[in-house]
Amino acid sequence: MREADEVSAPLQRFEILYKACHRAIYAYVWRRMTGCRDDVPDIVAEVFAVAWRRMDAMPHPPRDRLWLYGVARRVVLDHRRRAVRKLRLESALKANARVEQDEPVRDSAHLRLREAVERLPPLDREALRLVAWDGLSHAEAAEVLGCSVNAVALRVHKAKARLKAELAPAEPPRLSPSACTSPTD
Repeated sequence: MREADEVSAPLQRFEILYKACHRAIYAYVWRRMTGCRDDVPDIVAEVFAVAWRRMDAMPHPPRDRLWLYGVARRVVLDHRRRAVRKLRLESALKANARVEQDEPVRDSAHLRLREAVERLPPLDREALRLVAWDGLSHAEAAEVLGCSVNAVALRVHKAKARLKAELAPAEPPRLSPSACTSPTD
C-alpha cells in the first residue's frame, strides 16, 4: 500500500500542476510561436513532459508555476534554434541540389571524383559533404551527425586522405635501363 502512495503522490501533484497551469503555459507558448502555431501543442506537451521527468527538481507551490514558465521558455528557445538550423540545412541542401542538377558532368576527372566520394564509408562521406559541400563548420556538422567535433574532424580528414590517394595519378611505368638504349647502339 505504501508503494502505491509513493507513486500516486507525484502523479497527483503533476495532475494539480497540469490543471492549474496548462492554459497559462499554452497561452505563453502561443504568443511566442507566431510563425508556427501548428507546433504549439507539441511544445506544450514537451514542457509538461519535462515537468513530469523533473518532478523531484520542481519547487513547491507557488514557485512551481514560475519554474514551469522557465521550462516553457527554454523549450520554446530550443524549438526556435532547431527550426533555424533546419531551415539553414534545407536551404543549403536545396542550393546544393540545384548546383548538382545544373552542372552536367564536365569531364572524366569530375566523374571520377563523384564516384570516389560515393565509395567512401557512409559516415566519412556525410561528414565530408556537410563540411565541404554545405559549408558547415565541424561543430555544426557534429551537431547534425550527433557526434563530437573531433569525430567529424577525423572523418573529414580520413575522407580527404582516401580521396587524395584514390585520385592521385598512377605512377608512370618505370623503364629499365636496357629499355632506354636505342636499337642502333
